[in-house]
Amino acid sequence: MRLIFTQTVGEEIRDLFLTTAFVLPPRVKADLTEAFNNEPSPLGRGVLSALLLNSEVSAKSFLPLCQDTGLAQVRLDIGQEVVLAGPALTQAVNDGVKAAYNSAFLRKSACWPVSRVNLGEDAPASLETVVVPGDKLVVRVLAKGGGCDNRCHFMSLPPTAGRKAIVNAVVEAIGQAGPDACPPYYVGISIGGSFESAPRLARLALMEILDDEPSLEEERLLADEIFEAVNASGVGPMGLGGRTTVLGLRVKICPTHLASLPIAVNLCCHSFRCGRVEL
Repeated sequence: MRLIFTQTVGEEIRDLFLTTAFVLPPRVKADLTEAFNNEPSPLGRGVLSALLLNSEVSAKSFLPLCQDTGLAQVRLDIGQEVVLAGPALTQAVNDGVKAAYNSAFLRKSACWPVSRVNLGEDAPASLETVVVPGDKLVVRVLAKGGGCDNRCHFMSLPPTAGRKAIVNAVVEAIGQAGPDACPPYYVGISIGGSFESAPRLARLALMEILDDEPSLEEERLLADEIFEAVNASGVGPMGLGGRTTVLGLRVKICPTHLASLPIAVNLCCHSFRCGRVEL
């Protein structure tokens, strides 16, 4: 058994959001650099160059990577041998989010959906907790901007649609986002599951892009096929044309009902403010 205080979880969440708001993960900077070196479009290269410069200025001057500092999304994988102590876990998570956004003067975008009254804080977080084997607690955070979140997509295909139709539907969904979600994108895709579970699985796929490669060969092959097809669509950086529409993409496949074929597509902009820590 391992004892973990919920205050510690909140502090780690605070630190992750404080880091990701200003510093791109090394993998993202490497992806942008590779894309710049391989992008044939002059306009596309200009955009990618500006994004790389923006990341350098942000890290050095402590200015946010984007003025839309996003809504806080948090996933906790809690080992079944972990014992939590302290304030309620949800409270600790939201306290960590508030501490990050308040201390760094990050824009607070949370509002009531009908009246549009701003809450004056970036909480509550979109929180998912999952019990897993072991005695570790893995914290994942993602600051998701409104533009890319608005263009996420859920669809339900005929159960006999087949592989080609699945790939085409996903490519079309990403292409329809066009410039609205600020490409080049990172994309998490789930195939299977249910109406309730597919979006959660797509978000996990998005959050896991910075991890090791997926173990399922079918997931890798589908991801490669979709990646190539989307980048051949011509949307390009910021929708101005070019080869680089997607920087990273991961597919997760889950068993589904024999009468169903749900697919969820979770888009994130080039400012991929994703972080992970293991306690």
